[in-house]
Amino acid sequence: MLMWKRFTQFITESTFRVLAAVFPPTPGDLPKHPESILIFSTTGIGDALFDTAAVRSLKGAYPQARIIVCVHRKRKTVFLHDPDVDEVVPYGKSPLYAIHLLWRFRRHRPDLVVLLNINPEVVPIAYCINRRALFGGGWRCGSYGFLLSHGVPLPKEGHILRLGAAIAHAAGGVEDASTMVYQAKASEMEAMRGRFSEWIDQPYVIFQTGGGRSRAWRNWPVESYIRNIQWLQQNFRVKVVLTGGWDNEPAAREIESACSGAINLCNKTTLEETGALLKSSLMLVSTDTGVLFMAYAAGCPALAILHYASPGALIGPIGDGSRDVGHEVVELPKPSGPLEQRHGEMGKIPDDEVRGAIQRILARRGMMPTEGIQTPL
Repeated sequence: MLMWKRFTQFITESTFRVLAAVFPPTPGDLPKHPESILIFSTTGIGDALFDTAAVRSLKGAYPQARIIVCVHRKRKTVFLHDPDVDEVVPYGKSPLYAIHLLWRFRRHRPDLVVLLNINPEVVPIAYCINRRALFGGGWRCGSYGFLLSHGVPLPKEGHILRLGAAIAHAAGGVEDASTMVYQAKASEMEAMRGRFSEWIDQPYVIFQTGGGRSRAWRNWPVESYIRNIQWLQQNFRVKVVLTGGWDNEPAAREIESACSGAINLCNKTTLEETGALLKSSLMLVSTDTGVLFMAYAAGCPALAILHYASPGALIGPIGDGSRDVGHEVVELPKPSGPLEQRHGEMGKIPDDEVRGAIQRILARRGMMPTEGIQTPL
């Protein structure tokens, strides 16, 4: 399978090098008022949510343009909840998706094509759609960077939003590219109200019980969840709701068993339903996960519990809107000596820092500790 993948990649790259020599991706005259902009965002949920900031930047510069986003078919819900997007086109690994895209734009070519967080194999497709107005960063294009008509250099170190901002600015986007967007729909809110009528109107805090297995070192240990959820239950009259994917179910079950009254929704809600729950939640407690970024985008106050290898300076809340919402970050300090094995390090984050951050967010939300119980700040 690996040999076949390498062979097909070699054939594809060789074919497009010939095409680029015959039909070079030379920059053309760009319209001052583009009628349509095609944006590619084909990687993970977190990346898609970060890309909403670049979409807003482009919409701010070209309010009359029709914004079309080509997104991985499993992530399309992000852009279906973005009011700046006029059309969502699903993308997948099958060649049929490429054929569909080329057919879709065979007559009405978009004025600008913008590559944000992408898989490299979409670059040849984007080149075929509009080779003279193709914007992207070579760091995301793999070996297909030669197909870009408007290559964007990698920005200096900083927040991850700077990547999409640099590409959006190159395509004429407005300067502010730090506002992420996710708007839960009224129908989804109403559906959650009906499904969870016994507790949805009571104050509740969501704990995301971890991310995927591929970078599990970013996750908080189950014991840390249990200690701090029990502290929260003892000190505040709030419901605790557990969320996560199928790979977080063992952790969620263990937390549910140890924390009486915790509501375990792990692998029981869709991404859309989780977004609706965030909208009416007091706050979210999460490590580096897509749900954390959804909270940023939805305006739900979030406590980000982060590893030094995935720090707040890179993925934490950013912009005036985030300050208004009142997010908090608790970050594992980087060791001064030799770096240790990353797995298990998150258990070293002090409970008092987590609890102080939770209390500050809840205080801003008007939720004070139970009378007579002292809690540390």
